[in-house]
Amino acid sequence: MVREPGSESRNEYMPVPAKVLAVRELAPAVRHFVLRFSDPELRHSFSFCSGQFLQVSLLGVGEAPFAVCSSPTQTDSFELCVRETGNVTRALNRLKKGDTLWVRGPYGWGFPLAEMAGQDLVFIAGGMGLVPLRSALKCAVCLDDEFGRLTVLYGAKNPEQLLFRDEFATWREGARIEVTVDEAGPDWDGRVGLITRLFDVVDLSPERTQVLCCGPPVMFKFVLGRLKELGFDDGQIYVSLERNMRCGVGKCEHCVVESFYTCRQGPVLSIEQIRGISSALR
Repeated sequence: MVREPGSESRNEYMPVPAKVLAVRELAPAVRHFVLRFSDPELRHSFSFCSGQFLQVSLLGVGEAPFAVCSSPTQTDSFELCVRETGNVTRALNRLKKGDTLWVRGPYGWGFPLAEMAGQDLVFIAGGMGLVPLRSALKCAVCLDDEFGRLTVLYGAKNPEQLLFRDEFATWREGARIEVTVDEAGPDWDGRVGLITRLFDVVDLSPERTQVLCCGPPVMFKFVLGRLKELGFDDGQIYVSLERNMRCGVGKCEHCVVESFYTCRQGPVLSIEQIRGISSALR
């Protein structure tokens, strides 16, 4: 499951074609793609670790990084979520079933699920941060005998921004799912408030729990504060710094944070690994 970056034999700079099998809208300006490599050999040999990312491009438009949101246990296809924020993402979100895009990767280090075997797992996601965590959650649910209790704490700005709402019922068969929104609409009967309020409705056991976290930088400060109050150590908390990604291979230096390249040493790192690097979570 865990892959060493750069260990693949093919040229890591060369993108390969993948066809869109299905596409749907998850939220305003957010689309979910199911993709399959055009090359049958690559289709069956492709592997990645939850939390790693791919560089996705359209010829003549540009390239952008995206975390894989499907489980590493899923074969023959893989999944991405694209939020429209610029020219590349706008063009990607115009693609339809049967269209082709280009992919290179995977890159970086993901969540060390193999090292977390036997532990309870807590997934803490804010907004689009659910994308890489969905991959890890689906993997953990599939391998349920390898882990203890699975808990998901998920927050979004409003109900319309909640991703994969249609999957919550299925996830609840193998995990506890708690959801909150910052702003409620007239049809919302769930919790309202910051994601940190969800800590009050779950019982976590730091002595046997690993935390996987991804979301906007402002979320990290408050979530980490609550985790420390509960007794979690820095080595038990893993965060994804995928927002820093650009080229994916350590050439553009866009992702450099003080002493490390996020694309090469991350994007997933424990708080222990980035201790003392205050700008890492900004």
